[in-house]
Amino acid sequence: MFQKIFEKIIKKLEIDDEVRENTLKVTRKAVRLSQDAVRATHRREFKKAKENLKEVRKLIDEVEKNIKELSPHLFYKGYVTVMHQEFVEASLFLALVQKNTEMQGPEALNVSEYAYLEGLGDLIGELRRYSIDAMRNEDFQEAEWSLGVMEQIYDLLITLDYPEGLVPGIRRKTDIARSLIEKTKSDFHYLLHGNKLVTSINRLLEKLKNIDSTGG
Repeated sequence: MFQKIFEKIIKKLEIDDEVRENTLKVTRKAVRLSQDAVRATHRREFKKAKENLKEVRKLIDEVEKNIKELSPHLFYKGYVTVMHQEFVEASLFLALVQKNTEMQGPEALNVSEYAYLEGLGDLIGELRRYSIDAMRNEDFQEAEWSLGVMEQIYDLLITLDYPEGLVPGIRRKTDIARSLIEKTKSDFHYLLHGNKLVTSINRLLEKLKNIDSTGG
């Protein structure tokens, strides 16, 4: 009674399974490339970061074409979203570090608005790392700039008053962002004042050394 119907369903499931397996391979590669692009940006290897992101964009377009033609419902699975949000995070981080004034939106990056928001939330963590690295190098102006961008993003995320089911995980990311900002502020003020104190002590020691050398 249901044999022919069931055979058609099985055939469709076989296609979906093959598409899913291929998509998983592609998304894992895309995520790895995006993460490598972030690390390259931290090292200021911008050419490498751009090359990685260019390849990721090709993979995203490939996944979209293959899935939407054969198994459109798989396009909204978690592994595709993770690929998109990692790409968003890496792309925006590179643009910010290079001091681009115009940021790419979801359409330009070919990702959903939801993946864009999640990538934006994750970006705050990389900006904290960038700020801490700047502090270690005593570049407090750059560290303060990074902290300011973190706060700007947080101020936008905190306005998202939507159910968890609509934008999954964004509230948690926003809470984490607030914590990271507070920690970064604390680190910034501690290290800045500590650096000023060390500078003052060194200047005093230098003055005392000069006085001793002149017999004063």
